[in-house]
Amino acid sequence: MKKTISVILAVIMAVCCMPFAVFADDADTLFDKSGSFESSDQLVSGKIYRIESGVTMTVPSELTLYIPTGARLYVNEGAKLVVNGNIVTQPGSALCVEGVLVGAANVGGSGDCLAQYRFPALIDQGLTKEDGSPRIKVSFATSVSGNAYDDQKEPLSYTDISDAGAKVYIPLNQYVYIKAHIIEPDETKDVKYDDALMNVFANGVGVAYTQGAHIMKVGSSADITYGNWTNDDDFLSTYKIHLPSNKGYTVYGRNGEHSELGETVYLKYGQSFSFKVEIEPEYDMSKYEVYIYNGYGWTDLDTDTILKDIPPAKPDEYGYYNIDFVKGDTTVYVIGVVKNSTITLVGDILSMIRSILETIKAFFEQFANMFK
Repeated sequence: MKKTISVILAVIMAVCCMPFAVFADDADTLFDKSGSFESSDQLVSGKIYRIESGVTMTVPSELTLYIPTGARLYVNEGAKLVVNGNIVTQPGSALCVEGVLVGAANVGGSGDCLAQYRFPALIDQGLTKEDGSPRIKVSFATSVSGNAYDDQKEPLSYTDISDAGAKVYIPLNQYVYIKAHIIEPDETKDVKYDDALMNVFANGVGVAYTQGAHIMKVGSSADITYGNWTNDDDFLSTYKIHLPSNKGYTVYGRNGEHSELGETVYLKYGQSFSFKVEIEPEYDMSKYEVYIYNGYGWTDLDTDTILKDIPPAKPDEYGYYNIDFVKGDTTVYVIGVVKNSTITLVGDILSMIRSILETIKAFFEQFANMFK
């Protein structure tokens, strides 16, 4: 039943995403032999044209080919259109590329210029679990600029792709954002998996990942595929542990990591980490405390504020502090390490103040006794 619903949703989605021309199986004119377009008025308004599979048609460099109002030119899957000149679509017309387009930068106009993206069924990619549930959730959005930072100002509208796959049309010369989100065991808790590790390919070529999506410019049709799922460990998120660096102490990890240069330790989700704090001899009178904070590198903030609700960490019998289960970026704080000479000086000053206070107290006691 679940599979049937998925198929129905995929069909509905594909219908909604396709332009009206997809329903026209017949064509008024078939280009069934490779050749070149000959004139700008070769296409007639209201007609449907198709370049058949195995055929290559070329727009010569000296020609601007107009697709007139109501006309539609299809590049069938397996066909090829090379645009050395220009193609201009008129209002109400369409160029629909299901095969290969060369020279997309030379295509434009006020009509539709579209390329078909074919998303596979997840079961065909080995991306379903034993119970049939999907391992990833796929969605896509389009953007004119392709600048991920600009697009974040106004959130993009993503369209979900059913795990049964879909064929959708995307505007040429725009940018497509594809999210292949690895489904978490519990989406409301930790981020166990890193979506950047799920590769996305267009026609076998890897699509770059940035700002939470795989982004590419649309220049032709594409068959989308995904990376293989070997085991869960290959997709675990990597988290950072910041080891502090300051005078008077050094933080050492159990495996040799140290903080002399403010080293950062990188660990996979679920791993453990142990460290110890070594105090230099000139600072060994310090009564220090160690804190483990959920967050990375926030050492310039007011520790009285961010640590007020966090109890100090306690070392084990061997002097190591333990993070049993890494599930996010972490910062280690060491507070209260002071030079021995400073502690001695402060102690001397306090002793002096105490002596003065005791002298004043004795004076007033004697003065009070005089009037008894």
